[in-house]
Amino acid sequence: MISRSLPPLSTLKVFESAARLRSFKSAAEELSLTQSAISHQIASLERYLGTALFCRLPGRVELNEKGELYFPVIQDALDRIALTTDLIREKQTQTSLTVQVYVTVAVRWLIPRLQKFKEASPEIAVSLDASLLDWEFNPARADVGIIYTRTPDRPNLTYTLLRQERLVAVCSKDIAKTIATPDDLRRVPFLAISGTTEDSSIWARSIGLPNPLQKNAPRFDSCLLAIEAAISGQGVVVVPEFLVETDLRLGTLVIPVQTDVMQPGGWYLAYLQRRGDEQPIRRFLEWIQTQ
Repeated sequence: MISRSLPPLSTLKVFESAARLRSFKSAAEELSLTQSAISHQIASLERYLGTALFCRLPGRVELNEKGELYFPVIQDALDRIALTTDLIREKQTQTSLTVQVYVTVAVRWLIPRLQKFKEASPEIAVSLDASLLDWEFNPARADVGIIYTRTPDRPNLTYTLLRQERLVAVCSKDIAKTIATPDDLRRVPFLAISGTTEDSSIWARSIGLPNPLQKNAPRFDSCLLAIEAAISGQGVVVVPEFLVETDLRLGTLVIPVQTDVMQPGGWYLAYLQRRGDEQPIRRFLEWIQTQ
């Protein structure tokens, strides 16, 4: 039996990313880790090898002579492992697809339409990985992600723009009756959504109002909860229009003041570049672009 002396695979993955990107910060973003975790893993690998691999410089890192020697070997080995793993995984999971999606988008937009995809591609079993929290696409958890971002530029990911959305302020019919002019909105409670206060500010500035959110404004963990609160008459909420299009059509929510302000970012389908030709991902992308 061949005796192999190998450092932990996790340290090699971190080393390859940091060496390729020449940045611990960029490696942290790519691997969804903290910069501290990257530094810890690199230090662990260097202790294992008994030598430094990087020159730490102000604001950046560079490979030293031994790092330059180690990097192409590790990169080639990891590429070979990833390629073979993908080939095996594709054969085993080629009829399944996991979609990472915000819970609000899942409940109010994707799930009502998902049956159409199942009818068009009955051989693909779709699973949803939903979260209440703001997150970036995590390729270790899902095959594709439906995300909102202003910076679609993470390394090794493909971002396909699905839509850019108009921001709307919506409320119940009873509250809308008290709003005749934009100035009347100063007396109406606005509902705050954790992580999306920028949308309310952008919308308010478009009609010449200061930030409408009060310090004691009701606050919700997700758009889903805030929209339900608005339907029940608790106040006005600013959201992307596609999340409330059914409510607007049915009249359970109304737009008291019309505007044409857009969200500054876009809604994208994200996936690993190297997996872009896989049939489930390609079929889902083709379908969702029609929606």
